[in-house]
Amino acid sequence: MKTVGELLIKARESQNITINQLSRVTKIDPEHIKNLENNRYDKLPPPTFIKGFIRNIATVLNQNPDDLVAVFRRDYLSPKPTLTTIPVKNKSKKKLQINSQLSLIVLGSLVFVLYLGFQLRAYLVPPKLEISQPLSKAVVVSPLVVEGVTSSGSVIQINKNNPLEPDSSGYFITNISLPPMETELEITSTNRFGRTSKKVIPITIISQ
Repeated sequence: MKTVGELLIKARESQNITINQLSRVTKIDPEHIKNLENNRYDKLPPPTFIKGFIRNIATVLNQNPDDLVAVFRRDYLSPKPTLTTIPVKNKSKKKLQINSQLSLIVLGSLVFVLYLGFQLRAYLVPPKLEISQPLSKAVVVSPLVVEGVTSSGSVIQINKNNPLEPDSSGYFITNISLPPMETELEITSTNRFGRTSKKVIPITIISQ
């Protein structure tokens, strides 16, 4: 069905009447006529004035005013559905939420990969083991000091004797008693995956 605007345009053009000419006869602003023909009711005065415009124009164009007003009522009270525009702000907010979620997923995945890498390294690589005392081929007296650093969570054994647990940083120190002689200290560090590092230190023990 045609709108009141389409009917007015058809009637005006069929009589070769311009909008300006129609405006001069009806005393209606040309912009109002253009908006009425384009069904832009949002740019026109209240409905009461619009009905007056329609009746005035219809009379000049030899159209039935009541019919055109009826069409206007139909169009005005039952407007054609328009597409809803999503506010840019909502789009930006939604995009920001998606980006934040993706960032969290990427960060979580990175942390998980690093954790797996750390666990795999601990499983494949023996723990570090550094001995600061005694030095290789040192001449010492008994009891002698054994001191060093290993990987955190590892267990130290000296000559396969009682296990020694380092502190949280991997530092350890202990005293052991041995008779005077030339001997070797076998120091081992074993992590929770069973990987072992070993140091063999030749020393000479003398009487005090």
